[in-house]
Amino acid sequence: MQDKHLNNTEGSAYKKRSLFGRRQGRALKGERSVALDTVLPEIQVPDDILSEAHDLVPASLFKNYYSAYHLEIGFGHGERLIEDTQKNKDIAFLGAEPFINGMADFLKNIPESSCKNTRVIMDDGMILARSITPQSIDKIYVLNPDPWHKTRHHKRRIINQENLTILSHILKPNGKLVLTTDVPDLADWMCTQANNHPDFVWDAKTKTDWSTPPQDWIKTRYELKGAKGAKKMAYMIFTKI
Repeated sequence: MQDKHLNNTEGSAYKKRSLFGRRQGRALKGERSVALDTVLPEIQVPDDILSEAHDLVPASLFKNYYSAYHLEIGFGHGERLIEDTQKNKDIAFLGAEPFINGMADFLKNIPESSCKNTRVIMDDGMILARSITPQSIDKIYVLNPDPWHKTRHHKRRIINQENLTILSHILKPNGKLVLTTDVPDLADWMCTQANNHPDFVWDAKTKTDWSTPPQDWIKTRYELKGAKGAKKMAYMIFTKI
């Protein structure tokens, strides 16, 4: 049975989605279900302003002034994002997570104070990226995306030339693109794709930069737990030229 909360992401306007597979695992109940009903409406970016026409000004989503705007695409259960919002209250955070169970955990755990500087969508993050105004985001995170191991599925990987052009379009000059994965093949893919894009330059200076987390790095639950068969994490940071 489809969860009623899926309707939160399905407006009348056409949206170009690049999602595959199930968006919900176990049925929701208790605090997580309540959080979707009560917290999500408070911090959700309204569907009717996700135009995919690069006309959504991030500052218009918040009541207060913020010194910078960060975007995280696919934030999982949101533990990294929550900690970031608490440590950096002068920064506004936009996040996208299409999977209901991850969003529900995030909403259940987010402190009320973080609701002030956080806005999210429960949908494909590229819909949000295609809606944001040019040169208005200071940093973008794409952490541990689906590797889509089979060669015929590589076209589904989120880091590709088309999406990198969109991400570059909304990043400010000298803005940062932060990519991570523990899948060696995907690390090579993402690094190659970003390096081959004319708008990005890799920040790495030595070979150890690949395996060393940035200063003040906040680990995700996935990173702490370690996926089955996972090896070392790869941290790749690119600057928009």
